[in-house]
Amino acid sequence: MHIIARSALETINEAVVGGSVHNLGVVKIFSQHPQLAQFIPASSNLAISWVRLECGEVLAVHKHPEPSLILICEGSGRTMGSAEQEVGAGDMILVPGDTWHGFEGTQDGFWALSIQFDGKALYEDAEQPNAVFAGEVPNRAAVLLADNEKYLQQFGTSSLLRLIDDPSFDNPHVRERLLDCQQTWSDVFQDLLHLRVAMTTDTAHKQVALDHLVEELGHNDNLRNQRGSAHAPVTDETFVSTMEWFRHQMLYRSDMVRTLLMHVVLEGSGEIWHREAARAFPAIPHFQEHGEEDGEHVSMGIDLLDRATPAEIRELREALAEGWKMITQLCDRIASIALADTAVPTYSTC
Repeated sequence: MHIIARSALETINEAVVGGSVHNLGVVKIFSQHPQLAQFIPASSNLAISWVRLECGEVLAVHKHPEPSLILICEGSGRTMGSAEQEVGAGDMILVPGDTWHGFEGTQDGFWALSIQFDGKALYEDAEQPNAVFAGEVPNRAAVLLADNEKYLQQFGTSSLLRLIDDPSFDNPHVRERLLDCQQTWSDVFQDLLHLRVAMTTDTAHKQVALDHLVEELGHNDNLRNQRGSAHAPVTDETFVSTMEWFRHQMLYRSDMVRTLLMHVVLEGSGEIWHREAARAFPAIPHFQEHGEEDGEHVSMGIDLLDRATPAEIRELREALAEGWKMITQLCDRIASIALADTAVPTYSTC
């Protein structure tokens, strides 16, 4: 039997991430002690470190791909990030991979064991640790949202939205044909929701897709029931082919692109359309009800876009531009179908 004092292990106090130095408190990695490295079987894939934070000392919020088990052995502290809670001796903190978390020592601080299961301690290479600190994470979605503001403004001038304020909109035939188009698109949108869930593989993206499906399920039937008239499906070739473009995206594009198109483009345009449609069709509560929910649906999954690599951001910007082009084409076609066999309107320029 051999006893190894904690003080016998080498100490790491900081790590360099993204060119910045970050305080770690005290980290003592078992594998850096020769006898411990030899004693712990390599096949166990366990990486164990002593960690220490003094009272008031902070390990800033960060994340890493590897899941970690933190066992508080003595003292007390506080967790930060995705969960904020006081912890003390005997508490075990389960940190899934890619979860924002951090710690602060309280009272007399704490000693804990940090355990990973892929055979490598988090700060084994202090110059290149596999961690990202919250303050240094680039807001990659910001460039997409900046692009999106331009597209939102352009969409506000689409033929469909202008039609609502045109005198020709008082024609019952125009209104019914528009609702027929809306019903047809609403039915297809339900298909897109299911396709997205079925084809998404990333766990985080799939959870957002499932949550979205649950909240949207049956909205097409709500519209059908509230109209009080028979629905005539619209089979116009341009209209159908444009809807099929979105179906193709849900089938064959990446999870990132699916999330972008569904929430930023489809829900973003839907929020504008349903707000205006609620004004145009006050007797159909579907539009008011749906419009109130769309604002929340637009923000679903936006945080996932921050995970995109620079190459993915380029792809997403292209997909965003193409998505808005197609949804505008869809809406413009709805206006044309609604106006078929009627006088061509003169849209107000006010």
